Amino acid sequence: MTKRVKPIPGFRHPERGMTLVEVIVVMIISTLLIMISALGIGLFLRKYKELNAWAELQKEAWECLSTIKNGVPVGTGLNTEFIGVTNALQLRLMNTATNSGTYLRITPPTDRGLDTSDYALFYLYDGAVRCSYLHKGYQPATPLYLFPTKKNKDKIVVDKFLITKINREQDLLAIQVELEGSVKTGTNSFRKVKFKTKMVKK
Repeated sequence: MTKRVKPIPGFRHPERGMTLVEVIVVMIISTLLIMISALGIGLFLRKYKELNAWAELQKEAWECLSTIKNGVPVGTGLNTEFIGVTNALQLRLMNTATNSGTYLRITPPTDRGLDTSDYALFYLYDGAVRCSYLHKGYQPATPLYLFPTKKNKDKIVVDKFLITKINREQDLLAIQVELEGSVKTGTNSFRKVKFKTKMVKK
């Protein structure tokens, strides 16, 4: 049976420190973990940026089509009105000899009879779907940017904007709008959207 040695009061055994090898191993492991974390964060941020750009592309394309269909807001406050396909008094395709084109003129309903100079014109110009309008004598100094919006004009490219008459009657009552766009999400990568929708004048 071993005999236990009683510790001497007031005497502390020296604590064992880390060796140089252990310090180097810890530093190597820490460095590897930091590098792996940095790569993971970089990949996450790159994917987030790509998905965010694609989501913005889809959002702006959908909002553009919605504005053409339901109307661009004109006027202010409680006097705001909407000039769009669904509430149009008259639809007309302009600058085209066929039943397809990129200029759509909309005459809004009015309580002043059929004789009105108000209008909304949707068209493709300088790489963007734009909207000019005249409402009760007021016309914005510059046309509106619908797709892409002005802030994203350098990022989003409109690949196609085409409006086609689809009803058989002489008057333009129903149209098909095709809208395609792309956005750069990487060095050599692009995301695209393609929309084809029908709109009917009520």
